[in-house]
Amino acid sequence: MKETRTGGKGRDLPHPKPVEKIDLSDKHKRLRLILTAVFLIVGAFFIAFGVANLSSKDAGWTEIEVSSSELNCSEDFVFLYRLGEGDTSATAENKALTACYTEASEYAFRMFTNDVEYENVNNMYYISRHPNEEMVVDDVLYKAFLLIKQSGDRKIYLAPVYEQYDGLFYCTEEYQAAEYDPRMNQEVADYYKVVAGFANDAQMIDLELLGENRICLRVASEYLDFASENEIASFIDFYWMKNAFIADYLAEEMLSAGFSRGCISSVDGFTRNLDSSAEYYAYTFYDKSGSVIYPVASIQYKGPLGIVYLHDYALNSDQPYYYAYSDGEIRTPYLDTNDGLCRSAVSDLVCYGKELSCSEILLKMTPVYITDSFHKDDLPKLAEEGIFALFCENRQICYNDADLILTELYSDGNVQYEAVLIK
Repeated sequence: MKETRTGGKGRDLPHPKPVEKIDLSDKHKRLRLILTAVFLIVGAFFIAFGVANLSSKDAGWTEIEVSSSELNCSEDFVFLYRLGEGDTSATAENKALTACYTEASEYAFRMFTNDVEYENVNNMYYISRHPNEEMVVDDVLYKAFLLIKQSGDRKIYLAPVYEQYDGLFYCTEEYQAAEYDPRMNQEVADYYKVVAGFANDAQMIDLELLGENRICLRVASEYLDFASENEIASFIDFYWMKNAFIADYLAEEMLSAGFSRGCISSVDGFTRNLDSSAEYYAYTFYDKSGSVIYPVASIQYKGPLGIVYLHDYALNSDQPYYYAYSDGEIRTPYLDTNDGLCRSAVSDLVCYGKELSCSEILLKMTPVYITDSFHKDDLPKLAEEGIFALFCENRQICYNDADLILTELYSDGNVQYEAVLIK
């Protein structure tokens, strides 16, 4: 709407002066054109110079960021890389690395998302919503399904529980949480237990791997009827485990492209170190004691490593999949396939292995972690498979890797942590 102003009584508005028309002389017209061209060239030079300075990179550590407006998984990850130690300049290497990481990040989102449908793409969204249909999937999903199949893990079949339970983490008032939290609502608990019963029964639901990347999600008619009655649309989902598989995919893509001097970490505890050089890396972990979270120590390590850090507390306000009640109770995404209830045997458990992927480590350690009580006797079996553990108990940092280097043990005069090697 155009606003019109008029002068009123006792109020004078300024009056513009009459416009005077001035004719420009044609004299020196050629000189003016030459000067205009020069100014344009000089301006373009300084713009190009500024852009080049903005895009140039110094050698050394830098964070690689995705250069795309397309949906991708980069918000969940930090990719740190040591530039400038190869045959190309740091700037050229950063450009190539950014392009590779961007493409991989977009692809990983497209494959693992259970929320977005893509045309002619058999991703998790499509698979979950097309039971009893044989199809071909991309290699990254087939390998993930194969690893899960070999482990015997059934958590991906809890998708209907995840779909409802996820709402808990977006509640702003505690009374809202009862709609999603089975520990606060018996009706919800009963529903989760029924779904868990289907999820644990291979006769009711099972992902068949038919070779050559062909799969079929078999769902029995009884389960399909239950799903129809309860408006269930999704049958499988990686949910909170998704970033473990994505971290592995991103790492393998970077390595296959020749980029190895870096480390990829997710915000929810999955880390892949790519570097096979003698460079040392540090990994800080935490412990909750009462209502306080302490940065208890740092692991010093070198060489390719997979690290999985599960914990029943949020490290920051942006931490996904955590809900805290006013009385201090916390809900996590670590749901037990037996009944759909979240469980954590200890507040924090770090497991790591040389040359192992995050998904391999995760699938081995969840039976130890997602349970009511912690059994140290389970750890030697993991160690035999190259997976070492670290956890905190009564302000002791307990670990079972004799070669582990721990530094910066927490001490503030009142609270002090000590390291204890266990067998």
